[in-house]
Amino acid sequence: MFAREVNESAVIMEALKHVVLVQVDCEKGEGPEIAKKYGVSGYPTFITVNGDGEITDSTIGYGGDEVWAAYVMASVADQRTIEAKTAAYAEQPTAALARSLGNRASTAYEFKNAVNYFKVARDLEPDNAAEFTEHILTNIYYGSFSDVFTLNEVEAEVKPAFNAADADVGDWLHLAEIMTQVAKLTGAPDRAAPYLEKALAADVDPEDENMVRSRGRLAVDGALIIDKDEAKADKLMRASLPEDWDSSPRYLNRYAWWCFENQVNMDEGLELALKGAELAEDDNARARILDTVAELCNALGNCGEAVEHMKRAVDIQPDNQSYKDQLARFEKLLEEQKRG
Repeated sequence: MFAREVNESAVIMEALKHVVLVQVDCEKGEGPEIAKKYGVSGYPTFITVNGDGEITDSTIGYGGDEVWAAYVMASVADQRTIEAKTAAYAEQPTAALARSLGNRASTAYEFKNAVNYFKVARDLEPDNAAEFTEHILTNIYYGSFSDVFTLNEVEAEVKPAFNAADADVGDWLHLAEIMTQVAKLTGAPDRAAPYLEKALAADVDPEDENMVRSRGRLAVDGALIIDKDEAKADKLMRASLPEDWDSSPRYLNRYAWWCFENQVNMDEGLELALKGAELAEDDNARARILDTVAELCNALGNCGEAVEHMKRAVDIQPDNQSYKDQLARFEKLLEEQKRG
C-alpha cells in the first residue's frame, strides 16, 4: 500500500520534504546485508538514519499516510541516535522517547520491551491511550508466537478494550481475532469463545471488505471453538479462499497450514501442500511450503519425512536460519523417537 500511496498522498509528499527516502528490496542484491546491518526483521520496515548511518528511529508496518507522516516528523523533531534516546529515557522518561524506543523494539521483534515502552507512553500521554493500546496489543499478539506473553497477559489487555463503552464492531472483530489466535497457540481455544460469540453476533457492513474478511476468518474459528464442528469449519475455510485456490501454491499452502494449526483434515492438507510445493514458481515459495509439509508430516507421526523435507528447504534457501532451526528441531525429535 505504501508503494502506491507514496506517489499519491499529499500527506506523504509533504513529509518527504524533510527526509530523503531510499527504498531497498531486502531480498535482492545488497538488500540482505543492509537488512542484517539495520536489524530488519519484517516488512515493511522504515528506518531513519543520520548522516553517519546511525539509527535515530524506526517503525514496522504501514498504518496509513497520516500515521507514517507523523512517524517521519517525530524522527525529524528528535534526531538523536537510539543509544542517546535510551540514555535520555533512563534519566527522564517521556512519552515521545517511549514511543520511539517502543517502535525500535517492535522493529527488532523485542516484543516484551516494546510493550513495556508503550505502557509507559500510555501512562504519560493518556490522551493517546487508544493508539498506545493498539501498539501494545499488536506486540503482544506477535510476541505470543514466541511464548513471550501468557494468555492471561494477553487477555488483561484485550478484555478492557473489548468491553470499552466506545468499542465498535471493528474493534470486536479485531480483538476477537487476537484473542482467538493467542488462545489457540497457547492450547486454550475455549478462552476465546466469549469474544467470538459477541463478534460473530454483531452486524457487519457488507460494503466494508476488511470487516467481511475478518468476520469470515472468525466464522471458521467459531465453527471449531463454539460449534466443535470440524466439517463445518473446513467448509467455511475452503469457501473463504479464491475460486481457483486449489491450483495456487500460495493458497494451497494457506489451507495446508490451517489444517496443521488446527489439526483438521491433515492427510489432505499434506497432499495439497505437496502439490503446492511442486507448483511453486520460485525457491522462496517452495521452501516456505516445504516447511508446512514438514510440520504436517511430523504432526502425522512421520518425523523422518519431516527431516527430509526440511533438508530440501535448507538446500533451497541455505541462508535462512529459521529453516536450519526447523531442521535441527525435527532431527532432534527423530533421534528421540529412535531412542524410544
